[in-house]
Amino acid sequence: MRDRFGLKWLIKCAAAAALALVICAAAKPFLPSGMQAPATTARDGALIALNRYVSEPAPKVVLLGSSLTARMREDYFDHLNVRNLAIGGGSPLTGLRFLLLDRQKLPKTILIESNLLSKGADEKLIESYSSPKNKKDLFFRPVRMGVAAYENWQHAPRNREESVTAANRLLTEAAQQYNNQLYFDRAAEGFDQDLTAALRNNVDELARLISTTQSEGILVLFFELPYADQLEHTRLVRDTRRFALDRFDNSKNWLNLTLAKHDLRWPDGMHMDERSAILAARAIEQAVIDLSKTSAVGLSK
Repeated sequence: MRDRFGLKWLIKCAAAAALALVICAAAKPFLPSGMQAPATTARDGALIALNRYVSEPAPKVVLLGSSLTARMREDYFDHLNVRNLAIGGGSPLTGLRFLLLDRQKLPKTILIESNLLSKGADEKLIESYSSPKNKKDLFFRPVRMGVAAYENWQHAPRNREESVTAANRLLTEAAQQYNNQLYFDRAAEGFDQDLTAALRNNVDELARLISTTQSEGILVLFFELPYADQLEHTRLVRDTRRFALDRFDNSKNWLNLTLAKHDLRWPDGMHMDERSAILAARAIEQAVIDLSKTSAVGLSK
């Protein structure tokens, strides 16, 4: 009797699971295909930002870059409505290739950080967005979509007015002091290496992608974030700056950021603290606004 009872429940569970899979397969064609479910990896922040770009209206301005730019929250910008697609540990190549996957939804302006160009594009991340209709995802796409939607909801942007007020309050405080010489030494050691081949290849690819982007009528501008003095003369910084300036030598392609370095802090030797990141965001914002005043580009919110 007990065996028959257990068998009946096993059959019911199997039938329920099969029905759930059928419902998922039937629902898949009616679901948005772009969003990806974040995994438990360092790229989660990037996936959430990219998902927002896929699921929301196209912004006017997009930031691309590495973890240096990823530290600048979108709500640090007071008068500029931006979407930050910079990827921690990544490259602006990833963001630019992602944007070109849907040329009908390109932003009007793309701002590219030029500091770190030694890393190539994240092929796996791009592939996850370029082929979302893979058949192997037939049954579990709705589940993944649900997870992605939940993660986006969990990481929804803060109230912009409150965030700007908090940022303005932080700017009235004195710059924090850190005992971080050890981090500067480690960062300088890591930056003192020859990555000429990687830089050459990545800058060439970046130039090709920018040419394609500009052919769509999109304005592309570069900016460089300040380094701590100890990193300024390392080989990687010098070589990256030389490659970028040689290849993109028109001064009209660059934003001139007005930043007082004595006000900036890098707790880990490379990345700015929150107050410094706000200052950098406001400097980018002001440079873009100044540009819009002297051109036909309307970029403010």
